[in-house]
Amino acid sequence: MRTDTISQSTNKGKHVTSHRELIILENGGILVDNPGMREVGIADSTSGLKITFDMINRLAQTCKFVIEAVEKGEIGRDSYRNYLKLEREKAYFEPSVIERRKKDKGFGKMVKNYKNDINRKK
Repeated sequence: MRTDTISQSTNKGKHVTSHRELIILENGGILVDNPGMREVGIADSTSGLKITFDMINRLAQTCKFVIEAVEKGEIGRDSYRNYLKLEREKAYFEPSVIERRKKDKGFGKMVKNYKNDINRKK
């Protein structure tokens, strides 16, 4: 990817990429270059977390102790940490998604009522 010098005035990097790019790293990680986006979060992630952390979800549903499985090495510590981190992020973002949907629905109703009022006045 093309890079540029650090800005003298802000001491920060300059935006130079103009396209999105996803790169699969040799270690299995993924690097996403999203020009203009400062952060990426998850929304509507319930099914994705269930699939990605299937082992943890199965153990939790059969009342086995997930921590015990981590300590025995049945679940990797890093995987468990990632699961907890994503669950926290999901809990943070889910209300926002629900609130946005409510606002969008409310806005749609307002526009519909406005159009109906104008049509009645004609």
